[in-house]
Amino acid sequence: MPEPRQHQLRIAAARADFLEYGAAGAGGVCDLVSASWQRSSAAGVDADVYRVPFHDDIDVDSRLVRCATPVLERLTVDMSEVPVTIALTDACARIVDRRDCSAAVGRVLDRVDFNRGFSFEESSVGTNGVGTVFEVGAAVSVVGSEHFNQSLVQFACTGAPIADPLTGRVAGVLDVSMLAESWNPLVDAVVRSAAAEIGRNLLLDRGHATRALFETYLHADARSGQAVLAFGNSVMVNERARMLLSPEEIDDVGEYARFLMSREEAASRIVSLEGGRRIRLRAKHISSHHEVVGTVVVVELIREDAAGGRHLHAVESAEQSHAVGESGRAGMSSSAWTCAKAEIARCLAEQRNLIVMGEPGTGRTTVLTETFAAHYGQAPILVVDAQSCEPLPVLEIPPCPAGAGSDGPGSDVGESDVAGLVVIRHIDRPAIPSMSGVRALIESASAAGHLVAATMDPAGLPSDPGSYAELLAAFGDSVELPPLRLRGQDLGALIDRTLRELAPRRNTRLSPQAARILAAYTWPQNLTQLRQALGYALSRRPVGEIQSQDLPGFCRTTTSRVLTPLEINERDTIVAALAECGGNRARAARSLGMARSSIYRKIRGYGITGI
Repeated sequence: MPEPRQHQLRIAAARADFLEYGAAGAGGVCDLVSASWQRSSAAGVDADVYRVPFHDDIDVDSRLVRCATPVLERLTVDMSEVPVTIALTDACARIVDRRDCSAAVGRVLDRVDFNRGFSFEESSVGTNGVGTVFEVGAAVSVVGSEHFNQSLVQFACTGAPIADPLTGRVAGVLDVSMLAESWNPLVDAVVRSAAAEIGRNLLLDRGHATRALFETYLHADARSGQAVLAFGNSVMVNERARMLLSPEEIDDVGEYARFLMSREEAASRIVSLEGGRRIRLRAKHISSHHEVVGTVVVVELIREDAAGGRHLHAVESAEQSHAVGESGRAGMSSSAWTCAKAEIARCLAEQRNLIVMGEPGTGRTTVLTETFAAHYGQAPILVVDAQSCEPLPVLEIPPCPAGAGSDGPGSDVGESDVAGLVVIRHIDRPAIPSMSGVRALIESASAAGHLVAATMDPAGLPSDPGSYAELLAAFGDSVELPPLRLRGQDLGALIDRTLRELAPRRNTRLSPQAARILAAYTWPQNLTQLRQALGYALSRRPVGEIQSQDLPGFCRTTTSRVLTPLEINERDTIVAALAECGGNRARAARSLGMARSSIYRKIRGYGITGI
């Protein structure tokens, strides 16, 4: 039934009193509306002057629009006899679609710019059925004089948030608007139901793997009663996890969980957080087409009593203990990196030959040599490349010190008996002529009392090692280094160190925007590419604060495919145009002489981000 006229008159009187006397004059108005009026007033919204911001770069082909279209079409048919207008907004309160069930209502709404591209944020136009939904995170009905701006008092509108089931964020708002005298509270239930259906479509649109991850997360959340997190293309965190872990700790646990995913190893681990707390982390991987696409993590806090005993009945001997967010290591705090480096140090201290695996550019040789030098001081280090076709060195057996026993296999040797370290790079890709030389080098190095370490790419070894088997038999342990994209906690320290190496004694630093762009990039070539990006930026700005426009174009892309030289030039041109136009896609398209649809397509194709 329509709102009683007497109630609307009371709201109109309260609105007038509020505008004259402030919050004290809003008596008799519900708390939601009163709070919205106060926010609108604090934001500087003029109740008598109507201004609606317009944006010409809205995405009318987004996933939200695609998932909402069938719901909007059905709702338009169902309400064809009702004098209403249905609107869909994006996450910035900008209208991206509108359907008129009544031409008369549509014409009136045209006068207040309720059309595609216009933004109805509460901070711009005051209390309304779109912007206020974003402020409160729930469905809202604003009727007549409950609107803050006088131009909207003639309308009644109900908006409901469209929540993305994976992230929990509001992806947009579904709004139904009509004239105030036509208001019917039954509209509220219809709008809520339709918004929920669009949210379900957002989940179904993500594919089988993402749905499987979401369902496993929900099952773990309902069953465990503990802190549950899920990591894949999206991150899901339940309320218990938010209460237990800080945002920084969630990021670090996520990086470690993704590192476990890269090893295709579902596991239970006891880890230490940076603040000294210890947690038990149980990970379950989600696979699709024999590939790990996500992991669900259950976290328990290990509480220690006064005697140092644990409250959890977990046997650490049956689980590996790792440090998450360990500080004090040259600014490095990534859990996966800390664990890998500690394992390398353990192997070298126990004089065990090992293979360090990792993607190219992860610093495999560097971490080996630095860790060995930290443990054995000035002992010599020899680095050779198995890909070289040149003859590899053969180490001579040094004279046995007087009184020293045999250094043969199985003998006990102290740290002082380690002659040095031999690092064989790319042992997974030896040149055929050097295969016998690699074997001879390993034998002569071991006989001479050297430790032997090798580096390899986990993806480089064939499924049937064949002739590699004899080489691999010389190593007793292997450790995998995480790629740079899983070392978010370390990126700042790595950037600082690289800038010091490239520009010693120069005053160089990153602007906040440039730092955000580098943090969002995936670094497929790892530290090698980071050094390349910073070197390029320094060539454009040798001293001072490096700005976002100083970074190379690839830092703003997420595509993993290899681009042709022509595509690289086109991508960099689009990036430069977007930066010059302040991120406005329409203006950038005009400056390039390109259709707006074309620039949207190319932005998606190149994965351009950060602008």
